[in-house]
Amino acid sequence: PAIGDGATAEVRAKVRRDGSFGTLAAALATPLVLVLTELVHNALAHAFDPGTTGEVVVTARRSAGVLDVVVADDGNGLPEGFDIEASAGLGLSIVRTLLESELDSTLCVRPRPGGGTEALITLSLRGR
Repeated sequence: PAIGDGATAEVRAKVRRDGSFGTLAAALATPLVLVLTELVHNALAHAFDPGTTGEVVVTARRSAGVLDVVVADDGNGLPEGFDIEASAGLGLSIVRTLLESELDSTLCVRPRPGGGTEALITLSLRGR
C-alpha cells in the first residue's frame, strides 16, 4: 500500500509500505515511528537529484519474535566514504540514540543491490 508522495519543489518520490508491522506495544511503536520518519525523510532529502523521481519503500517482516525493517530507496546511493558512525547529521544521531536507548537495536546502512541505499533494523520482540 502507498503511504504517500514525498515531494519537494525539485524531487517527487513515492513512499510505500511492504509487509506488516503487526500489533506493537506503544513503548516499541513510538520510538520506532520516530526512527522510520527520520530514515524516510533522509531518503527523500538526500537520495534523489533535482528534477528526478524515485521510490522509498519501508518493508516490515515479522518472524519468531523478531521484526526486521528495511527503508530502501532507488536513488543515488551513499556518498563516497560514508560512515554512519562518523555522520554528524542530527537525523541520524536521533535515529542511533533511539535505536540504542529505546529499542535495544542498531542501524546498518549499506548500498542497495541494484542501486540506491537501504537502512536495516532488526528488533527483538521477545518480552515486549
